[in-house]
Amino acid sequence: MKKLINKYIFILPFIFSSFLMNEDIPDSLLNKLKEVTNSIDLASDFNLSSVNADSVYVLSEMKDKVVLINFWATWCGPCRMEIPDFNELYKKYPRDKFEILGISISDTETQLNNFLKAYQIDYPVLFGSQTQMQKIIIDYGGVYSIPMSFLIGKNNKIKRVYPSAILKQYDPNMYSDLIFNIESSISEDINTKELKLILDEKQ
Repeated sequence: MKKLINKYIFILPFIFSSFLMNEDIPDSLLNKLKEVTNSIDLASDFNLSSVNADSVYVLSEMKDKVVLINFWATWCGPCRMEIPDFNELYKKYPRDKFEILGISISDTETQLNNFLKAYQIDYPVLFGSQTQMQKIIIDYGGVYSIPMSFLIGKNNKIKRVYPSAILKQYDPNMYSDLIFNIESSISEDINTKELKLILDEKQ
């Protein structure tokens, strides 16, 4: 995502100078701009292992789901406070429509397993090597504080970024915003599929 923004910034001066000089913008430059703008809100792909289910999760394979990515760590107090509300959300929506991925930015598999003996987390808890996590953090624009969450809609498009703890009791407005965006993203997905079925039937 950060790389795409850098490309976008690099292309803009050429378009602006062409505009000032009243020149036609080359098709190659327009195509580049279209490519960048179409992908600027695309969530970066990752491939991480899960502790509590011993599975591998690949974001690009979840394009038909709404996904809440939560960056957290076991030593983070506000992160722990989010867990009960996230467990509730995980049970509320069907798995074929909604997923929560808790990505630990620093814990090892052993630390996470020990944590899960004391705390119940119903959704997948993911971890990776230091190199993997550094790349993911950079790809997501730099996760400078935790918790930080990204709501990903259909086709892995970033719908919303939540830069702090999402707590129903302490910040009901943020929690309501999350619920609204989850449900509108799920509805958008359902409406798109229904439209496709209607168009297929007419053909």
